[in-house]
Amino acid sequence: MTHKNILTHLLGLTLFLTLASCSEQSEQTDKISNVGPAAMQAGRALLSDNCSGCHVESADGTFSRISQIRKSPEGWDMNIARMTVFHGLHIEPEDRRALVKFLSDTQGLAPTETAAHRDVLERKHNVIEQGVDPDLAAMCARCHTYARVALQRRDKAEWQNLVHMHLGQWASIEYQMLSRERDWRADALGPVAEKLGEMYPLQTEAWSAWQQTEWQNMAGDWRIIGHIPGVGDVDGIMTATAGEGDTYAVTYNFIWPDGSLVAGTGKSIVHGGYEWRGAATLNDQKYRQIWAASEGGNQMRGRMFHKDHPEDGIVITALRKTSDRATIMNVSPFALKAGEATEIVISGMGLSGDVKIPGVDVKVVAASSDRIVVVATAGADVSGAAPLSVGTQKSAQDVVLYTQVDYLKVTPDYGISRVGGGGGPIPKVMAQFEATGYTVGADGIRDTADDLMLGLVPVTWTVDNYNETAAEMQDKKYAGTITATGTFIPAVAGPNPERKYGTNNAGDLKIIATYGAGATALTAEAHLIATVQRWNTPPIQ
Repeated sequence: MTHKNILTHLLGLTLFLTLASCSEQSEQTDKISNVGPAAMQAGRALLSDNCSGCHVESADGTFSRISQIRKSPEGWDMNIARMTVFHGLHIEPEDRRALVKFLSDTQGLAPTETAAHRDVLERKHNVIEQGVDPDLAAMCARCHTYARVALQRRDKAEWQNLVHMHLGQWASIEYQMLSRERDWRADALGPVAEKLGEMYPLQTEAWSAWQQTEWQNMAGDWRIIGHIPGVGDVDGIMTATAGEGDTYAVTYNFIWPDGSLVAGTGKSIVHGGYEWRGAATLNDQKYRQIWAASEGGNQMRGRMFHKDHPEDGIVITALRKTSDRATIMNVSPFALKAGEATEIVISGMGLSGDVKIPGVDVKVVAASSDRIVVVATAGADVSGAAPLSVGTQKSAQDVVLYTQVDYLKVTPDYGISRVGGGGGPIPKVMAQFEATGYTVGADGIRDTADDLMLGLVPVTWTVDNYNETAAEMQDKKYAGTITATGTFIPAVAGPNPERKYGTNNAGDLKIIATYGAGATALTAEAHLIATVQRWNTPPIQ
């Protein structure tokens, strides 16, 4: 090879290596890191300081058992709680919160991995889980919700370790009534662990993709709509101001269903880029929040509930306010009875222009860019669904025009409440019911596809004994009462000397909603079990 050829070859090789180096640096630059080096170092130090006494720390920075699991924020907090109760862990509250944050950020769950189980995560009361694998329901969901299983990720070997933990922690598990019909240990270590490892493995495309998605700052103004079961709809504004470590100081201004103003402040933190957790005080009432943000960070959904009564809450949707965003978020109520004037609240943002509903006379009472109040009167003979628009914005929810309510449904159709109070440490657990009206379609038959839902209708609530046994025990008299808004409030806990056998105030009841009066009255029923206290109420039951 000549000197010239050698020089040309070396220049070409140098250029190739330079381009390769630039390409590698570009890939490294493009790679998103949502957890910075300082946070990563601090988190690993917390793990080492608090966990390495039992969990072996390897040279690669992983910890036995811990690094082989992914969970929700509540799941990690429950893990730490179990370590303190059963294994003597002593950890400062601020370190516990920081550890939950670090683990949720680095070993959490992607939004799509929690989507099917938000009801349980958000502590909705009287929700029956649907679509649960029958084998896993029998093996796992007889003692706790299936969501507690589905809201974590492990490989087969680590699922088997969890089985061993169950056998060691609860040694009688194989002999309990709901385990005796099978070889529980063999099934759990064999086909069940195999199935769980396939359904909920440690490494998933969803989690890898979410780690490479840039997590959004949630600061700013948010337009909120919500629904209080049995009561009605709320709307308001939330303003979040960013602090350190994905924390936010928050102010709230709501308009309640009765028109009253409710204001307050709170603090929130975001785990894993989308799991919003908050504490707020509204008009001296303390609330907790469990919301999930969308991937783009412009929408949040979830629940806000009373601190001491998670069953009493508000279903929330929040949209980030921007100067160029215009949308109708809610129309309340959305059903108009023919010939009657009805006040309607249209909630949204960037609202401007005429309010139109075909076949309906609309008069604007008050208007702003976020909220329009109108009085709407439908013609005496109109019926069916009609679109509502404000200027160029169209509501996703049609207005329903109807002449009469044809039937009712009570939700939930089966519920549980729990006695409490009476000087004891466990509060009562209420049960909330709603009555929804329907009008039949052209076929004149109820419960068919052409029926139209009317939303909440005004009803009278009563309770009755569910069966002859309940009547004999006078459950209606002793088990509790129901309010005008469908909230069943159970009686106090403890033996009741006035009752037969001196038993407690449990009961088996019908919940009855009545619309109208006399011969034309409509009724619908639900079944309620008023039962005893639950002594262990973890975040994921």
